[in-house]
Amino acid sequence: MAFAQFLALPGVVEQLELASPVGFLALHGGLEPGTAEIAREAATRAGASCYAVVQPGDLKHHVPSHEIEPDCSHRLSEFLAHVDTVVSVHGYWGHDELHTALLVGGGDRSLAADLARQLRSALPDYVVIDDLDGIPRRLRGLDPRNPVNRAKRGVQIELPHPVRAIGPYGHGERGAVHRAHTEALVGALAAFATGQSSETSKVAAYSQPHESPARRAPSRRKASGSKS
Repeated sequence: MAFAQFLALPGVVEQLELASPVGFLALHGGLEPGTAEIAREAATRAGASCYAVVQPGDLKHHVPSHEIEPDCSHRLSEFLAHVDTVVSVHGYWGHDELHTALLVGGGDRSLAADLARQLRSALPDYVVIDDLDGIPRRLRGLDPRNPVNRAKRGVQIELPHPVRAIGPYGHGERGAVHRAHTEALVGALAAFATGQSSETSKVAAYSQPHESPARRAPSRRKASGSKS
């Protein structure tokens, strides 16, 4: 099923919030439980942008990331035009040997290494893998058509069940432990986005031409409009 057809299905919702030039993606919300919620909360804390697609829990339809075409969604196109740096949040299952591993993929390997360091510090009980040889091919997020790789910089994170506190990991005493892990994850992602936003601001300020006060044009405030 094409992305445009998927978006037209009953109950499928696109969510867009434009803020800083750092943004979070959650392309499989509902299908990969917790991913949209984690992305939204991290974005809120960091003052970052966020685009999520959320489907009803009983739909269970997976559109591969490389088939998600911005041309099929005005909101996704608007998001990608607005941001410079993207963190795409996914969830995976299977791969028993990676049961507690966070997989850091995406095309920008330098950015992936930076995020991996932040995650290792925040989540010492988990393995964080940013070596592509240690990540299953289908979870690497390297296809240039993947929305995360359409931004100037992009990193993809694949989350196992425990750190999302879903299924048996979300109940009882065990659930309390794993919800604390989810909180630590959200905090780490928000801190990473805040740091990236600061770096983007510094680069933008440095690249601006320096004018003397006498030559500066009067400032103009743009009127804000409604968002679709």
